[in-house]
Amino acid sequence: MFRIAITGRPGIGKTTLCLRVFKALREEENISGFITTEVREKGIRRGFRLVNLVNGETEWLAHINSKSRVRVGKYGVEVSSVDKFSRNLEWENSGVVIIDEIGPMELKSKEFIKMIERILSSDKSCLFSIHLKSKHPLLERVREELRVFMIDENNRDLLVDKIVNLIRQQTDSQR
Repeated sequence: MFRIAITGRPGIGKTTLCLRVFKALREEENISGFITTEVREKGIRRGFRLVNLVNGETEWLAHINSKSRVRVGKYGVEVSSVDKFSRNLEWENSGVVIIDEIGPMELKSKEFIKMIERILSSDKSCLFSIHLKSKHPLLERVREELRVFMIDENNRDLLVDKIVNLIRQQTDSQR
């Protein structure tokens, strides 16, 4: 089993890295999870959606025009949507779980927190992207329990290959 987290400043390529790892391994590994994508309107970031890597289903994470009282910066967090998405994510039967991202918005959802805690307590291999600065107790646990890589402009392409190779080595040794 491997357990990896990546972190870095916003916009550095954490989501892209997770997606590239997924695409590189989806034919040889049973992978589940999700990525978080920006929603832009006329070039301006308006919100974020959660996208299931397996079936493409989406839910709103947060939106600038949201009526939600739960706010992170200018975004209203759609906690009920994140709860539903977290409950419906079928990760238990997969060999690898990719979660992009564990950050302040996602951590407003109790169901999301429960899901991450269950993954951490399982024997599943995982790749998490995590918020760089948050001191949330769950993120502190992730930093303690997982091998953490800092992503930057100089290593983001190399990290994809490194992580894919680490996963392949680990799964080859388990076969």
